[in-house]
Amino acid sequence: TRIVGLKAGLTSYAKMKQMGVDTPVFGFLVDSFCVPEGGEVKMSELIHPKVEPEICFVLKHALKGPGCHIGAVLAATDFVLPGIEVIDSRYRDFKFDLKSVIADNTSAARFVVGGQAQPAHTLDLRTLGVVLEKNGVAVGIGAGAAVLGHPAAAIAMLANHLGKRGQEIPAGTMIMSGGVTEAVAVKAGDHVSLRVQGLGSVSLRFV
Repeated sequence: TRIVGLKAGLTSYAKMKQMGVDTPVFGFLVDSFCVPEGGEVKMSELIHPKVEPEICFVLKHALKGPGCHIGAVLAATDFVLPGIEVIDSRYRDFKFDLKSVIADNTSAARFVVGGQAQPAHTLDLRTLGVVLEKNGVAVGIGAGAAVLGHPAAAIAMLANHLGKRGQEIPAGTMIMSGGVTEAVAVKAGDHVSLRVQGLGSVSLRFV
């Protein structure tokens, strides 16, 4: 198993308040989690999955904290693209405390990225519209600002979090910045697609 990316979770102020934390949590994305664009996710391999729409960043330069901020993230970003994260939890009803969710790799289970990658500086990531659809019906609508006021803020927090341990985010890393809307439960037969303004769409199916 190879680490192919990083992810931020609990990146909305509402979620942080709900969980009683003041900073997001961070986890790893591994190659076995990766689903091809339009691909299938087998329900038999999961427990009670949910989907979250994400704005993903791919870095061209390493990012190192402390003192990392949104401007530094945007300058280090090669491009952004849409992604759907499939979260799943070993805890009943997704009820867990902070230590438990970190131990469960922040509920990471599967992910897909796709659409049309664009340089970050060509978009206003705060006002970027995001529509998550399940079986053709919009189930989540939001804007980039739902993630800490600006999705790049989640990346900056991750860089600062790692900086405290003397680590950096290497160039070339793909990072999912956190759910733009509430997570939506899925079942076998569901088709989920995400459209992000200016970034095209990406989809997957549950079987």
